[in-house]
Amino acid sequence: MISTSAKVDVCVPTRGAAPYLEQTLDSVLAQTFEDWSLLISENGPEGGELEDRIRRYLSDPRIHYSATGGDLGAAQNHTRLIQAGSAPYVGIIHDDDRWHPEFLARRFEFLEAHAECGFVFSGNLEIDEQGREVRRSRLVLAEGAHESAEVAELLMQRNVIGIPTVLVRRSAYEAVGPAFDDETLAFDYEMWLRLTLRFRVGYLAVRDADYRVHSQQVTMTSRRRGEQNVRLLEQIEALLDGAPTVDVDRKPLRRRLAGAHLSAALDSLQDADKPSARRHLGHALRIHPSVAVDPRTPAALLGLALGARGRRALDRARYLVLRKGLRVHIRR
Repeated sequence: MISTSAKVDVCVPTRGAAPYLEQTLDSVLAQTFEDWSLLISENGPEGGELEDRIRRYLSDPRIHYSATGGDLGAAQNHTRLIQAGSAPYVGIIHDDDRWHPEFLARRFEFLEAHAECGFVFSGNLEIDEQGREVRRSRLVLAEGAHESAEVAELLMQRNVIGIPTVLVRRSAYEAVGPAFDDETLAFDYEMWLRLTLRFRVGYLAVRDADYRVHSQQVTMTSRRRGEQNVRLLEQIEALLDGAPTVDVDRKPLRRRLAGAHLSAALDSLQDADKPSARRHLGHALRIHPSVAVDPRTPAALLGLALGARGRRALDRARYLVLRKGLRVHIRR
């Protein structure tokens, strides 16, 4: 553990070439709030080019570097960072994102004034390789402290909380278990819901963090995501079961779960696993019968009926969809 008297631990998970890491570190150094300690965790062996590049930053006593020695996976690298610090507040910024100069000051002031909030988040800008703004996220709440149920309702629709916008109270992480789930694709999403169901949530109606989308990101196509999404959504349902005092409309979650089963059915068909495809299709129709009109349902039925010929057609169709750019970015 890195022992400091800082008020905020800044966590930077990284691996590989990390071409934008210096911009990330410079954005932390530019913070108007200076009472922070920063740890860079390289998910891999030490002594490489990345360590050489950041050596000049290590002359600042607030900045530390550590390598995992091997690939822990993104979730465990994030967990390692959280558990390595001791400051009362924790912020995670990825090696290609940026914070605006007032980022930490705003969040520290908010959480100091709202002891009931486990974390605070905001909107963000989306930037390209050159740092140009290409999109602005929607501001999803009014500024202030919000009840668990209100934020959980939003999270039933989709993850509206971007990692680079969040500052978390360390005691909140410890209360829900300060470990990201390494078997869940969207491990940050699951953590935000864990925290939301336990504490009130703060929101700042600003966009003072930059989320970068670029060609060097590790990516994963939608192939084989069905099973992982089923697991994630079932895990979210279990979290809701464990928080009976938080009243949330689960219909959007059930609809999403049915859709995940449909995607898993198509994945199974592409793998020539008809029993699994039938099972997922049956689950989808039982969970939310209206998915009968979803285009994936007749596609699955056709694939089951046609066998190998249907599988080849399905492969081509899904490939064309992926060519349209439907993919998810996996973080470090």
